[in-house]
Amino acid sequence: MTTISNALTTDSAVLTESTEAQNSPSIAIGLDVGNGGVKLYSGMGEILMESYLYYPSDRYTSGNIGYVEYLNGDRTDLVGKHWMGGIGAYYANPVAISRTVDDRNGKVSQCLQLLLSALSQFPARAELNLKVAASVHDGKTFGSQLRQALQGCHRVKLRGKECTVNITVTNILEEGSGVAVALQQKHDFSNALLFDLGNGTAICSAFSGVQMTYREYNSNSGVESLIAAIANSELVRKVLLKPGDKHLIRAGIEKGDFTYGNDKCWTFKDAYVAEFPGWFKQGLLPFVKTTETRVPAATSVLAVGGGALLPGMQSALTQKGITVPESPRWVNAKGLYTLALRAK
Repeated sequence: MTTISNALTTDSAVLTESTEAQNSPSIAIGLDVGNGGVKLYSGMGEILMESYLYYPSDRYTSGNIGYVEYLNGDRTDLVGKHWMGGIGAYYANPVAISRTVDDRNGKVSQCLQLLLSALSQFPARAELNLKVAASVHDGKTFGSQLRQALQGCHRVKLRGKECTVNITVTNILEEGSGVAVALQQKHDFSNALLFDLGNGTAICSAFSGVQMTYREYNSNSGVESLIAAIANSELVRKVLLKPGDKHLIRAGIEKGDFTYGNDKCWTFKDAYVAEFPGWFKQGLLPFVKTTETRVPAATSVLAVGGGALLPGMQSALTQKGITVPESPRWVNAKGLYTLALRAK
């Protein structure tokens, strides 16, 4: 579910809105485009939005949240296109949405569209000058492409209101680097081990301070594989007479009550309980074991990402000596925001 809340910052003066668009100050943003959700952290507020896109054939006339029209700008491939991002994309056409998790290049090919859809949730402005620090799961492969996809001037309509969005990319970092920035004052990062449990991938990184010294990721052990197992489980198919809707499965897990959409008479909790141990054992446990030689010397062993919030996950991680910090889904974006603030 798309959410927005206020972010607390001592740098609020930097974010004061100018009455003249041409004098609009730069706004720092920490952007974490995940396979499951977009996390945008800024002084204007925090946005968590599903990583869904839908390109309708007809233009929308109302001011729907998440709706964007690209008029002109540096992304010439998007000129003339219009789309819906986030939960609105699913509501518009659940069988025709593009999910970032389904595309190996999705974080690059969809990052700007998702960012602009997220920006539509803020009050309308004629101009936005953004300093963006972002992360990606494989910086060597995707870093320069991600920068190129975001950077530049983009003239758009956000919910029917014209806006010029100027984006300067200050940092492109490996996922998890923002966590080191955000948590180094609360946890000992002199030799820290970090597990980032995302929707599409699981990543293990080692840090000396904020310097990453080791990295390994598994693209087959993210939460999406658990969701798929539940959706296709016999317990779910017996009730629905077909595989479950992955979005509704995901939403029920995130709510913690395992409800399936608006059906209050049935939950898929039994399917979750049945599938979770196998997913953890086959997907995550071997991944954790590959880092066992690093654990004895680690000054901190932490787990972040949306996967760290799964029901039953924290106790499973605790048994392995792994700590889940406060707000594990947000810490990477928060650290990226700190870096964007520091950028000149």
